[in-house]
Amino acid sequence: MGLIITSFEARYGDAFLIEEHVSGIKLLVDCGFKLTYQHHIKKKINSANFIILTHSDEDHINGAFPLINDYPEKFALDKVYVNSPESIPIPRTNGVISIRQAKDLVNLLQDKKLPFEGLIQGQTIEVSKNLSLDIISPTQTELDNYYEKYNDHLATVKQNTKGTSISLNSVAKPLLEWAKQPDSFPKKNDDIANASSIAFILNFRDKKVLFLADSHPEVISEYLLKEGFNSKQKAAFDFIKLSHHGSAKSISKQLLNMISCNNFIISTNGGKARSKHPSVETIAKLATLVDRNGNDEINFYFNHSISSIETRNGPLLSAEERFLYKINYIEQNEIRLS
Repeated sequence: MGLIITSFEARYGDAFLIEEHVSGIKLLVDCGFKLTYQHHIKKKINSANFIILTHSDEDHINGAFPLINDYPEKFALDKVYVNSPESIPIPRTNGVISIRQAKDLVNLLQDKKLPFEGLIQGQTIEVSKNLSLDIISPTQTELDNYYEKYNDHLATVKQNTKGTSISLNSVAKPLLEWAKQPDSFPKKNDDIANASSIAFILNFRDKKVLFLADSHPEVISEYLLKEGFNSKQKAAFDFIKLSHHGSAKSISKQLLNMISCNNFIISTNGGKARSKHPSVETIAKLATLVDRNGNDEINFYFNHSISSIETRNGPLLSAEERFLYKINYIEQNEIRLS
């Protein structure tokens, strides 16, 4: 037995369970919405060694509220990793966190006397003999920007009920035309919450899984460059959990040219309103630009049905294009590593 990664059906959010069978260690990466905990997480487990809450967006953090409220009587938990001014052991002049729900979470953690701390690029969590997590995002700069600037936008965020346009597949284009689209990611200073997302490389024996949360592509590519990777010396992964549910605004051609992988995990039911995902552009660029790590085919793993995603978001390439470019769509909630 090895490692099982479960991608819970978290609507358009993220919630992952990582279980190592030899040690019995269980950890959660984000908790989706409150119903994600009620309908999925608590039905599968009633304890975890720790939780990583990657950032303060509601589709990642809201399910943590009922879970922590169940602590310790109904849910056993040792620690929570979450970035907030209170969890960073560095003196700060600004102790105000921007997102109200994140501040509410920290208050709840303090009320429950549940240990919590932050994570930053360069740290490693040694989970067990065979399992470790290398933190690759955020940098201290991105955290500082988050704490200093985001509070100024709080009123705007609270009033914005329409959501951000992430990906729209309403216009039909051939795959190659999608792949030729220029980068569309925002500047890091305009995408503060996502640029401060906790992203990490999961190392299990000889396997590597890249968990990107909603991280900014420049933060990840700058890290890989610093580690000596480039378009010729690529960073190889067995699986990659795509950033921001497969949004085209969370990838860059520079990043795609630096990685080697043929298995990609997409967590979404298609999104909502103007915030829909995954983007056909993302799938097209991955299918045409990314080295497939010695494999002939490229696989996309979905935790919701393809039909429900396409109903919300439009068609995700034609069957002919998928056959031509050897693209597989797989509806599967569990990934097993040995």
